[in-house]
Amino acid sequence: MKRIIFSLGVLWSLLLIAAAPAQETVTITLKEQNQSGQSGTAVLRAVGDQTEVTINLTPGPAGVDQPAHIHEGTCANLNPKPTFPLSPVRDGQSTSTVNVKLTDLLAKPFAINVHKSAQEVSVYVACGEITAVLPRTGGEPTTFPLWAGLLIAGGILIGAGYLLRRRLA
Repeated sequence: MKRIIFSLGVLWSLLLIAAAPAQETVTITLKEQNQSGQSGTAVLRAVGDQTEVTINLTPGPAGVDQPAHIHEGTCANLNPKPTFPLSPVRDGQSTSTVNVKLTDLLAKPFAINVHKSAQEVSVYVACGEITAVLPRTGGEPTTFPLWAGLLIAGGILIGAGYLLRRRLA
């Protein structure tokens, strides 16, 4: 009986691990716009109820602050009013913390937009859409949830242990 309880405890622990937040970090590709020559990435990292945004962009004009924001919508259909301001990109780098959970940013369409300069804010140089990205390992993606596989494997192990115990008794 102790082994069954132990097996159930191990199974429960595995299920808790599998149920942990799926994405703590998301990397967004920032694509060049308006023939700016600027592209790169934005890394979004969950920090409690906030999100840290780190932008790495091919540098624009040296020493020029390039405004950056998170907007509702997509790069093709962007709400012009920023939802979350970010620290300006300077020499291709910017790090900001915004007061929104990463899961909330992933829940509906948002995009990160970088502008040419404060004087030319209407000119976009790079944009990337915030979406959850699942790692690909090749082949077709599976739709069978990990927790279900663990549950089945745990059930098989517990059943096998129970049968073995009865057989040895």
